[in-house]
Amino acid sequence: MSFAEQERALFDLLFDQPLRERFRKLSGAALVDYALTDDERADFSGIRADALALDAYLRADFLLSHLCRAFPLSFSLASSLPGGFDLLRGLIDTRTMRSPPDERTPAFGVRLRELLAAKPFSSAQEQAAVIAIVEVELGMATTAGALRRALAAGETGPPGPPVLAAGWQDRPVQMAAYVSAALIPRSWPQLKNALCPGPDSELWAHLSGTPLPASVRTSSLTQGTPRLLLAQARVTHLSACDVNIEHATVELSDGFAPLFAHVDGKTAVAGILAEMRRIGAPDGVLQGIQTAFRQLLEVGMITEVPD
Repeated sequence: MSFAEQERALFDLLFDQPLRERFRKLSGAALVDYALTDDERADFSGIRADALALDAYLRADFLLSHLCRAFPLSFSLASSLPGGFDLLRGLIDTRTMRSPPDERTPAFGVRLRELLAAKPFSSAQEQAAVIAIVEVELGMATTAGALRRALAAGETGPPGPPVLAAGWQDRPVQMAAYVSAALIPRSWPQLKNALCPGPDSELWAHLSGTPLPASVRTSSLTQGTPRLLLAQARVTHLSACDVNIEHATVELSDGFAPLFAHVDGKTAVAGILAEMRRIGAPDGVLQGIQTAFRQLLEVGMITEVPD
């Protein structure tokens, strides 16, 4: 008798919908690929197919309510599409559930991005905005997961904001740990207010009863000014049995985005300003760039490269 093989069969029955359908029609034939004894197969034949389907549905609902907290805007946008809930539920399968627990949320986000990229929207602009939002939330999920793994390994979280010394402009800068950056179609708080009624912890229940109207999706994504959003995963609570991670954010003009190609650990802010001056940037623009870099350094989104 192999308990591991029985567990594998039960796991697949809960998270593999096609297998569950075959099991409903003929339980013994559905489990032919599992190394079960005749007695074990007989045990499975006693499982009611309708009870198994209900169990699978409730498990998926619980998991989606948890994942919705990591991808609130993405879930809201998906709910506005025909078949959007089937799309989300379809991702609670053996492929997602066999991902390591600390990688499961980002793995779910990667698959959600792929599926939404293949969906038709009212315009290419709207589709690009949807994918940008998924990218932002995927970046946050990835950095939060990386921080959790670091803490589990005994490392510390990102250091507090530094005190800038004289001559900071002359030191090479790099992205700080656990930071993601992405362009978004409008300010993040505006997107949250437009797409997510109520707190993230209650959003899945709300969307299940009241999906986002497609008209709200379109108007929310095609109005406003694009922004560059930087988000850093930070520990807000840490104890022996619990860790809470949230993201600090900074928004900048979307015109600042190309400059991030130079935040490579080799280039100093002074060098970036010199290049901008060479191509004719006016003093006002140069002052704005320097102010933005100083702000990012002061809040710890980028750091100076140590000697």
